[in-house]
Amino acid sequence: MNDRRRGQALVEFVLVAPIFFLILFAIIDFGRYVYYVQTINNAAREGARYAIVHGYDSIAPSGPGDDAAVKSTVRRYLIGVVGDASTPTITPTWDPNNRREARVTVNVSYQFHSVIPIVPIPPIVINGASTLVINN
Repeated sequence: MNDRRRGQALVEFVLVAPIFFLILFAIIDFGRYVYYVQTINNAAREGARYAIVHGYDSIAPSGPGDDAAVKSTVRRYLIGVVGDASTPTITPTWDPNNRREARVTVNVSYQFHSVIPIVPIPPIVINGASTLVINN
């Protein structure tokens, strides 16, 4: 009688375990997604902040804005997001130029890939953006 109960428990575990682990990994993956969205939005905001604080006098020696400095700042704030397969696309836009009272918009785009290989989920594009006014 005891062997039959062990066999029954094993069969129940085999039936329930895949569903349990799929739900567990889906929760972890959703948490990763939320973390990535928050981190990408924060990095875009910090890149825009860098651009407005440093303004025309300090970051634009050769044109309407030093994109490299802004991109470097954004990458510094992308802690835990930058992966091997897909790196973020960072696009600073100066409207109309990099002078006082103009706007700077920093867009960050990233393709999020799920870690659940069983369910074929296509990559999800995460976009983060921030627009601020240059005061310096």
